Amino acid sequence: MDTGELERPPAAQHASMLTGSKRILLVEDDLHVAETFAELLELEGYRVTVAHDAAEALKQARRQSVDVVLCDLTLPGDMDGCGLARACRDDPALRRLHLVAVSGYDRPEDRRRARSAGFDDLVGKPVDLDRIHAVISRGRSAE
Repeated sequence: MDTGELERPPAAQHASMLTGSKRILLVEDDLHVAETFAELLELEGYRVTVAHDAAEALKQARRQSVDVVLCDLTLPGDMDGCGLARACRDDPALRRLHLVAVSGYDRPEDRRRARSAGFDDLVGKPVDLDRIHAVISRGRSAE
């Protein structure tokens, strides 16, 4: 009997099977929110890397293999979340990424703005983990 499986809670085992251990780049400037959200995603079986601004996120995405980018739209610095999405879509190495905007604004015009910037979807805050699972499972929109 593998004792490693006994140490892992059954819910985490099930979540890992559902997520397929997808690699997520979480882009969130609020340190507390980023830490908490990353921990919740990891408990669900995702492998998470955190970046706190768009420039750092681009470096991380280019350095490592990532499946999904969950990105706050309001970021500090010269580039916001929409700018990050456009940069990813303009970069042949990052074009394939599944980009999900995370925002406190979830109106139709916010969705249109996110989609026109290159995001595949938008998830409103406060984030619902079931909604995150659904969006990630659905995958990237057809081009």
